[in-house]
Amino acid sequence: MNRPAFRWDGKPFYFLFVLICSTLGSVILTGCGGSEPAPVTSQPAPQPTTPAPVTPPPQVAQNTQSTPVKEPAKQDDGRKMIDGIPYDVWFDNPLAVAGNQQAVSPVALPGNTVAATPTSTPSATEMKTADSQPASAAGGVDWKTIIPMPVLDSLVKDIRNRLTKNMQSVGTYNTSYLELPTFTSTLAALAGIATEHPDDIGWKKNAKYLRDLAAGISSKQLMRGAKSYREIQVPYEQMIVIMNGSLPAGVPDSEDKKPLSDVASMGDLMKRIDIASKWLKSNVGNADALKSEKEKVIEEAHLLAAVAKVITTEGYGYVDDKGFLGHANPMMEASLQMVEAAKADNFPEFDKGLTRVYKACTECHSEYKE
Repeated sequence: MNRPAFRWDGKPFYFLFVLICSTLGSVILTGCGGSEPAPVTSQPAPQPTTPAPVTPPPQVAQNTQSTPVKEPAKQDDGRKMIDGIPYDVWFDNPLAVAGNQQAVSPVALPGNTVAATPTSTPSATEMKTADSQPASAAGGVDWKTIIPMPVLDSLVKDIRNRLTKNMQSVGTYNTSYLELPTFTSTLAALAGIATEHPDDIGWKKNAKYLRDLAAGISSKQLMRGAKSYREIQVPYEQMIVIMNGSLPAGVPDSEDKKPLSDVASMGDLMKRIDIASKWLKSNVGNADALKSEKEKVIEEAHLLAAVAKVITTEGYGYVDDKGFLGHANPMMEASLQMVEAAKADNFPEFDKGLTRVYKACTECHSEYKE
């Protein structure tokens, strides 16, 4: 049998060659590394149950050398962690967050704690949506939306001017006495609304007296002649003083709150609805008329909405009548639709609202009679 020519301690020469190469490789690798790897700690990282996200204060980096980024690890439950802290706590770009100069406003939290939350400007669409969804007054009717106080005050002034003209003399009274109850009942209803309205006006503190004085005139059986004229002359003059902002002497005491059904008859209020709707139909037939009569259109539409709401309140007998409410409530909504259309000079939308008002009136009158 042929054997290798060279041997060393009974082993083949190529075994020696492999040993020498391995030794040289170890020496070379040790010289290049310069240090041994850092020992790995066996202590487990803390894992808080629910750490509160905290925004770290902005810090300016002092070292321009790049720092290795730690790779997110996963907990046993599948959540990403970095050094035991949930991954979603860390900002993706902390310097950008620190440079954000957006203003913040305090938000009350449970336990009288205040947290800062970013404020933002609502878009035009969000503002329009908010405007179209008025908040209801707590525990009552949202009179502020149905008939804003400036509109209510303007309507009261219109009635005062009408009464002043009608009550100049026995002669002017004789030509208008049949229409007086319609407007004094409307005045009583508006004064009653004022006592419940969240906003203020100069005569609001005496609104209950105005309400009852107007209701007293409406309840009388008015006739032609000086006798009937003199019967309402004193309460009329007292109402003028109240509408001017003062309380006259000798006014009977009045309750702070009183059902609107006790001061304004539905028949007279229906006549005022008819006057308003006919005026709108006759005088606002196109876009130009809507623009030129905008202020009066808004007032009459708000009045329609208010009267439609008044006749659904307790005392008129329809508060639980789904059929009647099915006409009155759509009428109120259509009236407010006309208000918004008039403000926007949108005649097609205004015309739709007016058509809805007529539809509600016609269908209601076909089912209900005064």
